[in-house]
Amino acid sequence: TSSILADRNDMHIYDYIIIGSGLTGQTIATRLSQDTKNVLLIEAENMTGGSLRPTQLANQTLENGLRYLPATDLSIKAIQEIENLIGLKLINEQAENLPETYDASGFKPFVGFGDKSPDFYDQFSYFLSPSELKLNLPFHQIVNLLKEKYQGETILKSHVTQIAFQPNENTKADAQVSHIVVNGSKSFYAQNFIFTCQIRDLAALVSDDVLNPRAKVKLKKAHYWMTVGLDLYHEDTMIDKNNLFVLDGTTDDGLGPCIGRYLDATTADVANNQKNQQMSQWLGFVDLNTSEETENIGEVLKKMKRQIKRAFPEMAENIKAERISMSSPITGGELKLNSNGTLHKTQNLWIASAQVSPYANLMGSFMQSQLTLAALGFGDFKLVQHDFTNDFTTEETELHPEM
Repeated sequence: TSSILADRNDMHIYDYIIIGSGLTGQTIATRLSQDTKNVLLIEAENMTGGSLRPTQLANQTLENGLRYLPATDLSIKAIQEIENLIGLKLINEQAENLPETYDASGFKPFVGFGDKSPDFYDQFSYFLSPSELKLNLPFHQIVNLLKEKYQGETILKSHVTQIAFQPNENTKADAQVSHIVVNGSKSFYAQNFIFTCQIRDLAALVSDDVLNPRAKVKLKKAHYWMTVGLDLYHEDTMIDKNNLFVLDGTTDDGLGPCIGRYLDATTADVANNQKNQQMSQWLGFVDLNTSEETENIGEVLKKMKRQIKRAFPEMAENIKAERISMSSPITGGELKLNSNGTLHKTQNLWIASAQVSPYANLMGSFMQSQLTLAALGFGDFKLVQHDFTNDFTTEETELHPEM
């Protein structure tokens, strides 16, 4: 990209500014910093990692919510790109995924919802792929390794409050971002800006002449799903299965099913007595607008606990600790982009949010980071529309860098 601030010699101008330090942002930042150290990574929280930061339950470190990665050619290629970045082998094996469900007759293979699919089926079906990619490290450690390899600058506790565009006398030309404003006061300048956060935030950050009011209304009114996470710690009762479980019940309450699994068992010496300990992680879904009313989140949690107790009554009686979490929105509204991934009518604002990816969950993060890097000229990743539940490819198009 040509220089847009050649006359601003008094300002430091970064080659790239990446907004958001989750998996997508950290991957992009680490790769770009191999080419130039003149990179700035901006994070609103007090530490990097986004939703993949580790958490604690009963003095044990675990993932911040249920993590799963379908085994597809694209996910393998995406992980291999990460392996190249951190210089470490990550792929362990491809394992068969055989989710089970529970009814009055006991456990049985889960074969589908029939004509009663939940409203969030597109997100839920992500966990129903026929095979799973097992890695050698938890995802929070992978993000930390990416952080260690990053060679640019990072600033924390920095909320982007404006994306500013330079005046353009040519009304037919695409707009260019000149700088961003952080915490309402400090400006940072760059040649290229990469946005990896919630796309609904763009309605407040971008001016009406770039993102028109109608598009902003669509972003605000779009349907966004969030996850409700429930982590459980129990003793004395061991579940020797680590496949996924889809639990719903027979009552049509509109809340939909939850999905979860038991983590690998560990044995610990507690008060000089050997006690079996085990963790399980469960995931439900709630609409963003509905989540604003705390009683609705409570209803989702109550149903999750009720179905877990129904399927695993002995385990439910031995729960010693639990942790509840909420994700940020995992789906996005409609947002028009140029073919190279920049925001429509702009030249240097790349939208790398996983919400604009056709893939759900972690796959969206992996894919969007690689597609954005390809569009910037760092790779040749291809976009493949993939039906995870039937495991066949339906369409393929190549993303060409447009610099």
